[in-house]
Amino acid sequence: MLEQLIITLREGVEAALMVAIAIIYLRKIGREDLNRVVYAALGLAFAISLAGAIVMTRLQWNDDRFEGITMVIAGVFVLSMVYWMQKTARHLRHEIEGKIEALVGRASATGLFLFVFFMVLREGVETVLMLTAVSFNTSELLAWMGSVLGLVLAVLFGVAFVKGAVKVDLRRFFRVTSYILWFIAIQLFITGAHELSEAGVLPASRREMAIIGPIVSNEVFFFIVVLGLAGLLLLRESRMKRAEAAVAVGGGAAGASQPSPAVLRREKARLKREKLWSGLAYGAAFLFIVMFSAEYVYSRSIASLTPATLLTAHNGLVSVPVSQIENGNLHRYKVITPGGPVRFFALRKPNGHLALAFDACQICGGKGYYQNGQMLFCRNCDAPVNTATIGIYGGCNPIPLQYQVVGNQVLIRVGVLAGEAPLFRKS
Repeated sequence: MLEQLIITLREGVEAALMVAIAIIYLRKIGREDLNRVVYAALGLAFAISLAGAIVMTRLQWNDDRFEGITMVIAGVFVLSMVYWMQKTARHLRHEIEGKIEALVGRASATGLFLFVFFMVLREGVETVLMLTAVSFNTSELLAWMGSVLGLVLAVLFGVAFVKGAVKVDLRRFFRVTSYILWFIAIQLFITGAHELSEAGVLPASRREMAIIGPIVSNEVFFFIVVLGLAGLLLLRESRMKRAEAAVAVGGGAAGASQPSPAVLRREKARLKREKLWSGLAYGAAFLFIVMFSAEYVYSRSIASLTPATLLTAHNGLVSVPVSQIENGNLHRYKVITPGGPVRFFALRKPNGHLALAFDACQICGGKGYYQNGQMLFCRNCDAPVNTATIGIYGGCNPIPLQYQVVGNQVLIRVGVLAGEAPLFRKS
């Protein structure tokens, strides 16, 4: 939720700022009749962005490759957005006013419409793409609430800016949110790499998945870390602002003697040291928050295996009564094969079909899975697996198991089980 709030607030404020500057400038030059053009462009850009968000939501791709690529692209968008704003924020108002002045001077209502439309649409497209990437790992209700709240706050900012009532230090606002967006970009890159590793696009090891997996798949970690980072940054900015104000008052108070250059240099050096130690203290606090959150996530990510029912082979076959797989829960079995012990599980999918798979995947080996509702979770990397996808090969999905149903029995060849025995020796 917090990530969606920050993304929509930041992007919404940028869009609102651009529209507000255009409206204020048109008011200043006496062309308020063109406000309708600005509002029309804003409305169309918002409608197209909303339609794009609905389409992305409806498609609901569950492909690791698509999710990974989307996250990487979104991370690039975040970094480019932060870079663009840092580069242009200081001169943004003058640039927008200059372009509007040129368009109004040519009496081009169409040009003004297209200028505002594409400026706002760019923010909308970035927001939709970033929210799509973030929502892969966030519950839908909280994501929706965070997005709506961020959008509402951005609209209120735009109205207040036009009315002249806003007192927000935009330079500090963009600086604080830029740090947070840098962290979100890193999260998107790491999560994207994790998804691409699951899809087999990037090489992955069991160790890497065990370290990264529980972090990227756990919403609590990023919520606590982003919230802690936001709080620390706000405290740091507030302290820096007070320190700068104190120096300014001390150096220019009316009736006070001006300090000597040597005193000013000492004061600036003291302020610089204070900033350095303050930054180190906040950095250490943030590192503590990260480590504490990671420890919390890892302590909760590994669930014990439920007991496995030992099956005995007869004539090279093991059998499981179909009646045992009727309640929708995961049933774990163990067979001693010529290659060593092997585990597999059986369950009934939501569509009613049987699903049998090895209690292992190609990346994480035979660490096994645990069930939570309609989802399975890998015990090594905590990757979620929808039970509807069991039988699909790849990533952290359980390795499919060949079987046949004869009468009321599920039959599996011991030779098929023995083929994956090496995975369980490594676990």
